[in-house]
Amino acid sequence: MVDSGSRTPDSLEGSSDGRIHPRRQASKEFAKPVPARVSSHAKQEPRPDITPALAPYHHGGTNHAKVPLPPPADPTSAGGFVFGAICVGMVARYPSRMTRLACLLGLSLLAACTSMTASHSTTPSPSPAADRAAWHAARLDALRAPDGWLTLVGLDFLELGTSTIGAAPSSTLCYEHCTAATIGALEVTADTVRFHAAPSVLCTLEHATADGVLHTDESGAPSVIRNGTLSFTLVRRNGQRALRVRDSASATRAHFQGIPLFDYNPVWAVEAAVVAPTPGQMVAITNVRGFVEEQPVAAQLTFTVAGVPHTLTATKGSAGTLFVVFGDKTNGALTYGGGRFLEVPAPRNGLTTLDFNRAINPPCSFTPFATCPLPPVENQLPAAVRAGERSTPHPEISRDR
Repeated sequence: MVDSGSRTPDSLEGSSDGRIHPRRQASKEFAKPVPARVSSHAKQEPRPDITPALAPYHHGGTNHAKVPLPPPADPTSAGGFVFGAICVGMVARYPSRMTRLACLLGLSLLAACTSMTASHSTTPSPSPAADRAAWHAARLDALRAPDGWLTLVGLDFLELGTSTIGAAPSSTLCYEHCTAATIGALEVTADTVRFHAAPSVLCTLEHATADGVLHTDESGAPSVIRNGTLSFTLVRRNGQRALRVRDSASATRAHFQGIPLFDYNPVWAVEAAVVAPTPGQMVAITNVRGFVEEQPVAAQLTFTVAGVPHTLTATKGSAGTLFVVFGDKTNGALTYGGGRFLEVPAPRNGLTTLDFNRAINPPCSFTPFATCPLPPVENQLPAAVRAGERSTPHPEISRDR
């Protein structure tokens, strides 16, 4: 599109025969001088009918494309209401599309910001006690899951040779919820464990080879045999291969009533300094079956409670966390006798938080078929940690309440 105020190109002004092109003739008429126009913006006095708040935006003309917008308003102050009034006045005085769109956008953003501010100001953060309650509810849900610790019903160490699995009492490994008297057999050699399913019995294999060779949990996902409500996972414990058996229809899961807690106690949510271990530092961990294993130390945690300093040895947890198995003076009376577990957040700037209100009972407190670690000597606290999970209610707990 050619601007009407620009000079017409020479190629359009005439023709080769010397005649004047009609467009050139018209341009001569437009070439006549016209009286100069005085800008409507030059030194105008404020109109008395313009609201003072709108006076800076009034230009007196009909072209409103360059009308400036008011500055952003703070939605948390009275300025937000003033902005709304200004927008209404501008739309009434200057009903152009641009003005309407600009004010509509501003009012929309103002409403959104006000809503967000209100939601943040009216939604209080949960208290530490409420936060702990939500965490514990999630823990109980995990325990009740079809593959949670409450479903563990067996830990069968395998011997060389052939072992049958089924519901028949004559089976080498007998489980009443198997779907047949014999669901299959395990062929165990020094190097491999192979499963042969019985004819016409529905069994599924996970993480196994096509010919039924199973793998332990030493590296990667272990092999699992599934039959009805039962699952058999090949693991290595205490240097031996074993089947960890779970039953989603276990009596322990069916009758689980939850885990009692001490009242939330902020005294036992403490900051701890994280001290790096010396190169190659190890800690001897003994499990409930008496097997001792040397594990690398991930950190030493030093903290103070009621003016008394303490130190705990931590091993590596999951996803950057630290893992602590500790004992205290409540073990055997108010809490599980084999100590408790505590997951510790990943350190930041050499510090972390030990929240003993989240101390949990080990799986061995629910089933005799788990191989839980016991607290090392250096993690036996000389204090009574009345925080976190308690043992199953019994007379001592009732008196303590």
